[in-house]
Amino acid sequence: MLALVAAHFNDDQLFFTCDGCRVPSKGTPKMAGFEDGDVIDVSRQQVGGKPVIYLYAPSELTASVTLSLVPQWSFSAIYPVVPIKCIKNEELEWKVRIKPNGELTEMNTGLDVTYLFWEAQ
Repeated sequence: MLALVAAHFNDDQLFFTCDGCRVPSKGTPKMAGFEDGDVIDVSRQQVGGKPVIYLYAPSELTASVTLSLVPQWSFSAIYPVVPIKCIKNEELEWKVRIKPNGELTEMNTGLDVTYLFWEAQ
């Protein structure tokens, strides 16, 4: 029999993993395919801050910025918006033209920005 006690946490603050894979928080352990002896890790959801990436170069150049998260995290916001790849973990890539004054042009979207923004949970 499996019993979870979560004092002082809301349901949306917890997530469950088994063998490194995130499992659904809805339903019963049996519905998720668990068997006797399986180990379920319960973790508190962590929210990243609002990190930004600034890029500076002495002369104009083109660069690729790849951001990869640990498997337990997922992107909650990105800007400029680019496709998120998900194999074992979420990853994205910005291709930017960097100007000496710090302005960036994201090559896929054509957007002019001063930084790259991302959030993760």
